[in-house]
Amino acid sequence: MFTQTAIDVLCRNHADDVERLNQVLSTTGTGTLVPIPPHTYVGRVGSRQSDEPCVLLLGINPMYSERPEHQEVNIHLPQRCLAAYEESGDVEDLRALYEFQEGYFLREERNKRHFSKFGNWFGRHWFSEAYRQNGGGNAQNVLDKHVVEMDVLQYFSRTASIDGDCLLEAVRTDPALIAHWCLLEEVLQTVRPQWIQVHGKTCWKVMEALLMDGNGTKINPGDTTKTEIIVGKASVGNWSGPVLMHKFLGMSGPQKNTDKALIAKAWDSIRHTL
Repeated sequence: MFTQTAIDVLCRNHADDVERLNQVLSTTGTGTLVPIPPHTYVGRVGSRQSDEPCVLLLGINPMYSERPEHQEVNIHLPQRCLAAYEESGDVEDLRALYEFQEGYFLREERNKRHFSKFGNWFGRHWFSEAYRQNGGGNAQNVLDKHVVEMDVLQYFSRTASIDGDCLLEAVRTDPALIAHWCLLEEVLQTVRPQWIQVHGKTCWKVMEALLMDGNGTKINPGDTTKTEIIVGKASVGNWSGPVLMHKFLGMSGPQKNTDKALIAKAWDSIRHTL
């Protein structure tokens, strides 16, 4: 079940948080945050098998969609659960939301297009046994067994267009992001990932300032800017481990399987030395 740290994030006044953060982050247009319940994490945190290695995948903020299936699980489900919990005080009223988040990667409502890119990448290079199950190419199984996903900013927007310096200042000073950062640190110490993988340059300054032991090292295993990465080491409480940061999987970052393979090879050669 959710920890108290997660419940504290879920039970904040989301409308007030979003109104304040939109001003603090100077969001506009499709980058404007939407006043709905936050995205805390997806993947198996409380229900993880202790012997299953995992990666913490860290993004900027979750994507808002008007698709009915998105509306049901990311708006209506948490609203129902939170309303019941606030009335009863019984944490069991949050169970449906908890089970959705823990089993997210097996759900039809998951963001298939986005997360399948990571499932296939991770399966080909790091978690081949899970990837081979049920005929092979099982990205969904890789994600369910080996990935927990969180974002630095827990509130949804249609596009991620946030200034990195503004985000760092907000994480340091805004009560909503401070509460969420506490949850991120708790999750890290609970699942103890083999590494943290950060996608999107907006997060790089936050990671270097708040988690990594000094600035990371920039390397480029390829011959284009798409394969630029930063590597380093992070420490939180009783956990420490390596960090890999790359650009979005798309036009500005690793898009082709060959780009991802170059990054994976470079990462494998360095992460055990960090």
